[in-house]
Amino acid sequence: MPRIYLEKITLKDAKEVKEWEIFDEKTLVGYNYSKLSDFEIKLWYGSITSPMKKYFAVRKIDDDRFIGFLGLKQINPILKRAKLGIVFDRAYVSLGYGTEAIKLLLDIAFTKVKLKEVYLDVNLFNKRALRAYQKVGFYPIGESEEVFENQDIDFDPKYFVKKSGLIYSKILQMKIRKDDYYEL
Repeated sequence: MPRIYLEKITLKDAKEVKEWEIFDEKTLVGYNYSKLSDFEIKLWYGSITSPMKKYFAVRKIDDDRFIGFLGLKQINPILKRAKLGIVFDRAYVSLGYGTEAIKLLLDIAFTKVKLKEVYLDVNLFNKRALRAYQKVGFYPIGESEEVFENQDIDFDPKYFVKKSGLIYSKILQMKIRKDDYYEL
């Protein structure tokens, strides 16, 4: 039985991130949307509602609470592919909502948007997200590194690398194809 539903995200939804619990982990501070100012929320909302993006609010069915958002960005209608982005209120992680939301989004991506594949980038340290992506059927296609947004972290060479005085996060690139998803 579904516990959540997706609906097109609105500015009213975006303002509700102010009610979200914050992540204490230094590696996850970039997901603390509740700390955004009203102006920053408007800028962020504008950035996720451009024509080449389709973002959705994740709401609980039982109380209609806004617990996360996810969407498709970098939509390429010619190659029929897009990149997945997802963020949840800390109070609702590790409860299966992310996996459930990703499945709902993939159904939209493959049936309504008519995509052939969806890809994503995940920080190697984010084991919780990695498990959700694997459960749904995403598989690795490569690795990369990018400057990490919070340079004040406990450096672990398993997940990070130092270059020119900066900390880079190790990124796993993953994808799922429509044909693979519906064969699961």
